Amino acid sequence: MAITQGPCVRTRDQAYVPDTPASAGVSVCWRGEGGKAVIRLPDRLRVLAGFIPPGARVADIGTDHARLPVWLVQSGRAARVVATDIREKPLVRARRLVERCGLEAAIRLVQADGLQGLFGERPDTVVIAGMGADTIAEILRAAPSLPGAIFLMQPMTHAERLRLFLARHGYELYGERLAAEGGRLYNILAARPGGPCVTPPPAAWYVGPALRAAEDPLFSAYLASQIRRLRAEALALAASRKPADADRLVCVRSALTELEAYGPPNNIQAREMS
Repeated sequence: MAITQGPCVRTRDQAYVPDTPASAGVSVCWRGEGGKAVIRLPDRLRVLAGFIPPGARVADIGTDHARLPVWLVQSGRAARVVATDIREKPLVRARRLVERCGLEAAIRLVQADGLQGLFGERPDTVVIAGMGADTIAEILRAAPSLPGAIFLMQPMTHAERLRLFLARHGYELYGERLAAEGGRLYNILAARPGGPCVTPPPAAWYVGPALRAAEDPLFSAYLASQIRRLRAEALALAASRKPADADRLVCVRSALTELEAYGPPNNIQAREMS
């Protein structure tokens, strides 16, 4: 993500907020004495941050340039953040930003794979954003026990695989929201461990109960996109002669039947998800 200039304002109640809608990338502008960084979050991270309770102890996994941790501390949303990344180069840039903001005492940067680099930190909130669903699942599979912690995830692809993984591994998916950014819809999932290990019906892989209950204004667009996607997949699978595709077709048709019962998809206007 490139650093771009953007108009920002400061308020009494929230340390830094944008005065224009968030763009597709995270923006940084330099304001005030000493050129302090003012962070503008994209919509998908802004929605995710809404799940974080004020004063949280956060682990940001795959932090990249550490702009989310800086925003969380500046806004008071987080009291402390340990930010990890498997790559050295992003952490070099992250360290420059953290030091320029004077937040070295509140943000700890660690080069590590997933949650393996906590080194005594006990976060109550874990953020894993901007990765594929399979990568997020692998990070969770290898994660140490964090009793009482919540996990906030923003998969870039295949949210249905992540929902299924969470259900089968005892995570309660207690919240889900959507964000529109750059012509795409993104899922933000909030889960906590300690639930039963179950395999939900196929429709719940694509549209989870938490998302249906959220009354998200983007829900109709998302539902329509999932129905179109499943219709296209069903046509392709029906033309295949592979035994595995026949089993997959049963799941797809089951999900499609239930999703179509949620509303009139032919009357729903939405962009195609890429």
